[in-house]
Amino acid sequence: MSHIESKALSYAALTAGEPSLFQRTLRTPEQRSSIAELRKLSASAVEEDLRLGLGHVDIVRDQIGMVLAYEREGRVVATLRFVPSGHGLTGLERLAGRVKLPPGIVAPGSWEVGRVVVAPEARHPDLLGQCFSLALVEIVRAQNARRFYAIATPLIARLWRRYGMQETAAIRGVSGKEYKIMQGRPVDVGAALHMPSGLLTSATGPTSVRTVKALPSCPAVPLG
Repeated sequence: MSHIESKALSYAALTAGEPSLFQRTLRTPEQRSSIAELRKLSASAVEEDLRLGLGHVDIVRDQIGMVLAYEREGRVVATLRFVPSGHGLTGLERLAGRVKLPPGIVAPGSWEVGRVVVAPEARHPDLLGQCFSLALVEIVRAQNARRFYAIATPLIARLWRRYGMQETAAIRGVSGKEYKIMQGRPVDVGAALHMPSGLLTSATGPTSVRTVKALPSCPAVPLG
């Protein structure tokens, strides 16, 4: 067992409750078909409202990014995706010139987190935190990610703040609705999620499956 794997298992042992939550990296179209129904609930209207023009390249974003699925008792309960900067295929890259951002957010090593979907019957804030904890270990380990960013509704922005991300700008869509641009470093996200700092150490070779014990549930919050 490698050092990073040992630390990951130690983190799982620190959390409480049942059942376990498993993370899988979906690398092929066939694997990603397992989240097709769940993705129909994705808040794609945000991209449309902001006129980002990304709908027709969503498959390409899957290919260059990291798509993750989360299973509990053999059932997919959540998914999210990270897309790297540098290809012109993230929301903030498409917003260049329309919103003023601090330097260093859209840069090599920064990744957009999106397509965040939790199954309606599994929705509560702790689940998203568990998913993000597992994802953080995976993307830092496999891709040496140095920053995350997201375009979020005000409701989802509150959750991202809870997980260590900060609001850096706001923008309105053609509908007049306001959206928040959130960003954060892995160290800040890890601290907000109470993760041992040693987990966030890059290492060669991703793993396709990780697991963590569920935290105690709390009242349901819709994720949009």
